[in-house]
Amino acid sequence: MVMSAPGTASVSSHALSRSAASPVFLDLRHSYATLLVSDGVPINDVAKVMGHEQTSTTLDRYTDSTRDRDRKVLASFAAFSLPPTEQ
Repeated sequence: MVMSAPGTASVSSHALSRSAASPVFLDLRHSYATLLVSDGVPINDVAKVMGHEQTSTTLDRYTDSTRDRDRKVLASFAAFSLPPTEQ
């Protein structure tokens, strides 16, 4: 039980412990989705596991760019060559 000054709302210890645990759960959820995407799990499968109707929600909220993925993108871009143009 949390004591409060007269005239202010009190908060139960249950509510405090529940709100304190929420950031941990959300961090784990975020990390889990990021690891799934990094491991190459198709985004539609990740969205389904996360309970999202749209894959854009999963991509926008629960995935981060990783250094390895950034390197792969840069390597792909560097390896890409355009055919010579005819003049």
